[in-house]
Amino acid sequence: MTATRTHEILVFIDWYLPGYKAGGPIQSLANLVSQLPHRFSIVTSIYDHHSSEPYHGITPNKWVTRNPNERVIYLDHAPKLALLKQLLNEQHFDFVYLNSLFSVNFTIRPLLYLKRIGYRGEIILAPRGMLKQGALSVKPLKKKLFLRIGKSLKLFRRVRWAASTSDEQGEIARHFGQHSRVHIAPNLAKQAKKRNDPPTKSPGAIKLYTVARVSAEKNILGGVHYLAGLVDGQVEWHVYGTLQDPAYVVSCRQAALSNPSLSLVFHGEIQPAEVPSIALDKHFFFLPTLGENYGHATVEALAMGIPVIISDRTPWRNLAADMAGFDVPLNKERFHDTLLFALTLDHASYLRWCEGAFERGKAIVDDPDALNANLELFKLADE
Repeated sequence: MTATRTHEILVFIDWYLPGYKAGGPIQSLANLVSQLPHRFSIVTSIYDHHSSEPYHGITPNKWVTRNPNERVIYLDHAPKLALLKQLLNEQHFDFVYLNSLFSVNFTIRPLLYLKRIGYRGEIILAPRGMLKQGALSVKPLKKKLFLRIGKSLKLFRRVRWAASTSDEQGEIARHFGQHSRVHIAPNLAKQAKKRNDPPTKSPGAIKLYTVARVSAEKNILGGVHYLAGLVDGQVEWHVYGTLQDPAYVVSCRQAALSNPSLSLVFHGEIQPAEVPSIALDKHFFFLPTLGENYGHATVEALAMGIPVIISDRTPWRNLAADMAGFDVPLNKERFHDTLLFALTLDHASYLRWCEGAFERGKAIVDDPDALNANLELFKLADE
């Protein structure tokens, strides 16, 4: 492990623990906080993603100490300039860390305030996959306007970018110029317990599960279409996550009705702690996503020893070579062939794929290079 000094880091993020409905960005920051030796002061909202109810038992606008190295202030309003001035006057911070790109309140406002007061310290911005083609294709006009305004105000001029992958490094360069300061720091994975007793796998029957927001970016409707050709089997697909777009959910359900062999069930939101129990009797994790910056649910499945069937728009590639699962192009025929193979697996063959998934997941979770890259991200010039 790379030696490093302990630093004070001021974080702005739209949603944070105990929130969970926003998925990956929350988990990414939580893993960072739990694994790095720095002290984090986190400014966030008192409301979870798409929720109008404040967190129970938390007093808004007051610091809450979660751990010795972690305190959080849950705001019931947008961050204000006065708050930022107060924080910077009360304490020296080595870094200001922004855990988003397309956030008006927790990225653009802080950047505007920092520019207004002439802040000269280190600013790190993690786009969290928001520059991927799939993400930009959703509400594209709004996002293009967002980027144009940010560039015209020169808000990103002093930012140092935290890219999770080399692909994201390229995306940053395309949008913000080849001379952008970019540091590649892969997302950190959390530990997961191996599933010791995989369910029986009979040829012609399969149980799939997904943990993700039900939205166009996750391509759930595409997944229904990919499953349409599997008419000679018994297919269960259980989807766990926020039903973000009711009209989109209706479209998925209607499309599934044309396939009598498919049982599609939307379970709604679940707490992260519930994932291991709901995955116990499932054969594959399935996510035909349009793009993932990381994919915490995918990594968790692998670490539990559950093979995955995902698109090739995530960092997790060449899965079949390790018998850990499949990363498939967004092509109906290719997905159909892959799903058909998974459907016809017998139990003995399936167990070999479970073991391959566990080995791949273990390698990801235990990767020392990912931790060292994140330690390097929070290093000052004189270290």
